[in-house]
Amino acid sequence: MSYPTDDPHHEHGDAAESGVADAVRAAVERTMRATAGSAASTRGRAGELVDEVVRRGRDARDELARRGQEAGVELARRGQEATGEVGRRLELLERRLAELEGRLGGPGAEAEPVVEPERSDEAETKPKAEG
Repeated sequence: MSYPTDDPHHEHGDAAESGVADAVRAAVERTMRATAGSAASTRGRAGELVDEVVRRGRDARDELARRGQEAGVELARRGQEATGEVGRRLELLERRLAELEGRLGGPGAEAEPVVEPERSDEAETKPKAEG
């Protein structure tokens, strides 16, 4: 839109402004065309990076699940071992108690005395059979 002016150089000013605007517009368009390829490339690279992060996340999740399952199996095995050990120790204590009651004339006085096992790790976890 042009406005009337008293400036005799106004016509020349509009042409100069128009030339500058056209030059800027042309420069912006050239820049946009020149960077359009790199923008698409950047977009593609960003997509690849997202895919890689997702893949690594899945791999980490799978590894954690595998380790969790292994840990659960190991805990169950150790629990069974501990239960067996507690049972063996309880049997030993029951035999010792029966022997003490027999010596003191308590409720289990009729029970035969139990031979005291040797003092070693083997004897504590695996008492000798009576008889």
